[in-house]
Amino acid sequence: MKFTGIPSAELSPTMSRTVSALRRAMKAVYHVHPDTNSEDIAATAEKLTDALIEAGTLPLGQESDVRHTRNPITGAMNPIAPPAEYVYGENSVTATVRFHEGYQGPPACVHGGFVAALFDDVLGRTRHLTGRNCVTGSLNVSYKRPTPLNSDLVVVATIQEVLERKFIVAGQLTHNGELLATAEGIFVFRDTEKFNALVSEARHASR
Repeated sequence: MKFTGIPSAELSPTMSRTVSALRRAMKAVYHVHPDTNSEDIAATAEKLTDALIEAGTLPLGQESDVRHTRNPITGAMNPIAPPAEYVYGENSVTATVRFHEGYQGPPACVHGGFVAALFDDVLGRTRHLTGRNCVTGSLNVSYKRPTPLNSDLVVVATIQEVLERKFIVAGQLTHNGELLATAEGIFVFRDTEKFNALVSEARHASR
């Protein structure tokens, strides 16, 4: 059976509106001058934060379908996650994504760290095509041209080789067919027991 996507909890209509508004706020605040002095803006932001804290009922450890909505690159309920669409092929994953001003590094360009994070996420998603747990062993990114903001970007991740203990994935980032960056990721397989142990260690260290 072909893999079609990671199971993720659906957002309620009001949570969808909330996250959408927060994404718009992240984009809008970029254009606000640092010396702007608005009591209304500050009070509104503080009121929203208090309401979100009061509504919070979930611990750090969450069910996987809920946790996937928090992913910083793809999470539907994470305001810092740029809008993205994923298509799964036989041995590849294709993603379309847009970064707004909040992700700017060089003038009018996406910060290279977000480009690397995008590669890690898209290349890492090919693990679902192998049906096995894995962790990122290494990720090498080569930047060819600046990555533009507010533009449809396409990442294609293709499995190159599957070995006993690891698999190798190549990635390309393009805009309108122009190559912007390439990546190679090595992902190390972990059996369920070792994978869960690694996750438990990280969860114990997290606060």
